[in-house]
Parts: sequence; structure tokens; C-alpha cells
Amino acid sequence: MKRTLTTVVLALGLLLALSACTQDQASLSAIKQAFPSSQYSKAVQVATCESGLDPTAVSAGGGNWGLFQINKVHEPTLRQMGYSWDQITDPVVNAKLARSIYDTSGWRAWSCD
Repeated sequence: MKRTLTTVVLALGLLLALSACTQDQASLSAIKQAFPSSQYSKAVQVATCESGLDPTAVSAGGGNWGLFQINKVHEPTLRQMGYSWDQITDPVVNAKLARSIYDTSGWRAWSCD
């Protein structure tokens, strides 16, 4: 019984550790897809500062969402891109919108530039 419990606890710990890696990998992959290679490192730096690479992050006041902590004022652009606001925590969607914002405003749109 004790051996089975230990095995279950170890398996659960491994599963949790792997899911954390997967989230970061998904975030980095989304950034790589959305940004040109010349801006990849900067985009990773900004996303790391803004959300810790957590695509589900929401700011304390609830005004900024996802990987790049995008404000709801960008919802019209998101809709023009064919997405809805409830997809903003998808790292791919968030990174694509961040790229659109970057294309029009550069890195000054983020406080972590």
C-alpha cells in the first residue's frame, strides 16, 4: 500500500512538472510563430516580464490579459483578425495580437520594453 501511494505521488509530481514545461514551450513556440527572428529575443523578454510566460495571466486589476498582457482596448483589432476576446489567453492568439500591436506601435506599447 505504501509503495503504491509513493508511486502515485511521484507520478503526480512528474505530471505537474511536465505541464509547467509544456506551458513555457507553448508560449515560446507561439512567440516564435508570431514574431520575426530579428525580434524573437525581445518578444520573449517582454512576454517574460509581462506575464512570466504564463498565457493565462491576468493583471491584478483585470485590465491586461495573457502572454503579453494585452489590454481590452485592442479587442476590435483582435476581432478584425478573426478571433474573440475569450481566446485572448491562447498563447498563439495573444502573440499574434501582440505582433499586430508591435507592427503599429513598436515595443513602446509595453511597459516592459
